[in-house]
Amino acid sequence: MVTKSEIIKNDISKYNFIGKYLKGKILVHKPNIFTSYNGTKILLDTKITEINLLMNLSDDKLTTRTKNKKDVIEFKINEKIDLKEKFDGIVSFQNLNEKNIDEHLKYYHNNLKNNGILILSVSNKNQGNNDDEQFELNQIKNILKTKFEISEVFGHRFKTKPVINYKAVMFRTAKKKLASVLAKADKAKGFYQKNIKNTVSKHDPYKEYFHKIPDEDFIPKKYEEKSKPVFLILICRKIE
Repeated sequence: MVTKSEIIKNDISKYNFIGKYLKGKILVHKPNIFTSYNGTKILLDTKITEINLLMNLSDDKLTTRTKNKKDVIEFKINEKIDLKEKFDGIVSFQNLNEKNIDEHLKYYHNNLKNNGILILSVSNKNQGNNDDEQFELNQIKNILKTKFEISEVFGHRFKTKPVINYKAVMFRTAKKKLASVLAKADKAKGFYQKNIKNTVSKHDPYKEYFHKIPDEDFIPKKYEEKSKPVFLILICRKIE
């Protein structure tokens, strides 16, 4: 199970990574509500001057974020999208599946300037998995090739779940056995409740069951097939 904190770290690490590829006015399609503000702060510290957030392709409203002269982020809701105003870049994290990919890519292509940059993050298809939100690299390359040229591919996230902390598991098991033994005598049980339980509990929270996924695993790396990343990040340029 992917935790909320992992999802947030996934997105923030991608925002930190992609800023160097973008500039000017960009569109972020369907941003995660938990990370869109922090993502905005990160991107507006680069050469990006304006960020437009679009939740659905059918929407006729954009939320625009810019920085003023005092370095404060300002918000504006545009009641009507002007599609004549093309974007220098478009960002799309985990929005594509086999059913919507043609519609989405057409929208991205139509709304990018000539040579505009599209940054996609998609789930990497695991062997034997038929999830329609996952793509093999060659599969998505073939879909993109008529509209976009892929300049770089990165892998993102290589560990799929935290590693079990067996030391913590053994500690908890020993605690349960101790409680069971002491509970057989009322006096001993009282001693356990008063002197041992609270002390042991402080060193035995559920979170210690797992070693957290290392921070470096959230940093995108050049794609290598043998590494089997969880996500693919594709840096693409619009083809006219």
